[in-house]
Amino acid sequence: MNIQETVETCNIILTQIGSHIIGKDAVLRQVMLCLLADGHILFEDYPGLAKTMICRSFASVLGCEFNRIQFTPDLLPQDLTGSEIYNQKVNDFEFKPGPLFADIILADEINRATPKTQSALLEAMGEYQVTIGGKTYHLTSSEKPFLVVATQNPLELEGTFALPEAQIDRFLSKIRIGYPSRTDEAKILTNRINRKSKSFSLSQIITKDVFRKMQQIVETVSVSDEIKDYIVEIVDRTRKAPQVRVGASPRGSLDLMALARANAVLSARDYVIPQDVKELAPLTLSHRIILNIGSFIAGGSSEEVVSRILTNVKAPRKEL
Repeated sequence: MNIQETVETCNIILTQIGSHIIGKDAVLRQVMLCLLADGHILFEDYPGLAKTMICRSFASVLGCEFNRIQFTPDLLPQDLTGSEIYNQKVNDFEFKPGPLFADIILADEINRATPKTQSALLEAMGEYQVTIGGKTYHLTSSEKPFLVVATQNPLELEGTFALPEAQIDRFLSKIRIGYPSRTDEAKILTNRINRKSKSFSLSQIITKDVFRKMQQIVETVSVSDEIKDYIVEIVDRTRKAPQVRVGASPRGSLDLMALARANAVLSARDYVIPQDVKELAPLTLSHRIILNIGSFIAGGSSEEVVSRILTNVKAPRKEL
């Protein structure tokens, strides 16, 4: 597997999924970047905008084991991780894995669960393992991916709980899907009529072993000192902006670099250029920024903060 083969495979994947997810090519490309960068994704938008369909579609074409967890106020932490069950036949406790033990996890409507249950994802997302009864169980390996794709409804909807700051920082990016255009929505109706079924299935394109090799290609992309300084300067300014109470963490720098390297691969390059960083900074930094109360009341947004920083920080001229 090399960069050119990775680009060709990604294009086939995006074309197949895009034939069913109408009008969301940019969103699908963002998801592909996050998957290549081996990072967790947070979808935020209103119900009915294909968040679940997108996640299930990528799991199908990548040949990954998929589990969907519907988050509700009565969901308990052990409902995610699993628990030890006493087996009378062997006179001992046996571990029964929970739904987290899959390759791609859809944490649907994550902000409808209580903060206690939301926090149960932290160890899994950050350490790629869970600890139960004093024993540690790994969720990933060199052949097995582990990715969490969470969906949340906007906080103004009834019955939602804000995600803890530590958990938000675990997500590589937050993606908003948005409503389709009138033309695209008409195409969605036409597709449904032609399909003659509410559901559809996508063929597997690659194995998860090949998918892991594609992720490893991203790790070979070179990042110059000038690009690293550019990333650090952008992230550092999120901490010093007057509108901000909490800026992006060093994890934000790492995730921005990871996304920029993935974008380089999709662009058939083995090196990162400033445009990679500039294009993807809003995707990976905005959700990590917490505005101060004055800016929040005035109607400011973290996206505006990142946009202003990108305008003011001079991009390096050198590509390598």
